[in-house]
Amino acid sequence: MNKNFKKLAVGALMLSAVVSMPALAGKGFIKKDLSDRDTEVVQLVGEELSADKLVLVVHGGNRKLQMAAYRVAQRLDDEGVPVAFLLAPDNDGTLKSMHVDYYTKGATRFGFTAYDNQKNTVAQSEAGLYEYARKAYEEKLGSLTRDGETSSDE
Repeated sequence: MNKNFKKLAVGALMLSAVVSMPALAGKGFIKKDLSDRDTEVVQLVGEELSADKLVLVVHGGNRKLQMAAYRVAQRLDDEGVPVAFLLAPDNDGTLKSMHVDYYTKGATRFGFTAYDNQKNTVAQSEAGLYEYARKAYEEKLGSLTRDGETSSDE
């Protein structure tokens, strides 16, 4: 993909993501369904947004799993974490699993695969999603608030 095209595509997607912010979410909470885009484009958007946000990039899964990941993003937002939630294309072809990459500071270090099956409930998956989200946030962005300022409890 041409570099200029990538920058233009990422810029356009970021602008559309900002425009689609939910009214009740915290200032700066971004949610966007990019599941119809190439995975590479969604990853680039996630990298760009992660300079000052924890970005959850959700690959595939059924509606119950995706909503569990969204509830985690909402919980983080309620806790004052600057967060973005991006739906990405499925990467394994099954609705019974979902993979979430957590982007911070332009890269991903943590990921979590959630399952909706006989052995793993959605509630267990949601707890794991939250645990890894907190780890990713605290490791790279821990003192940031929603406004991009450092918190006073440093």
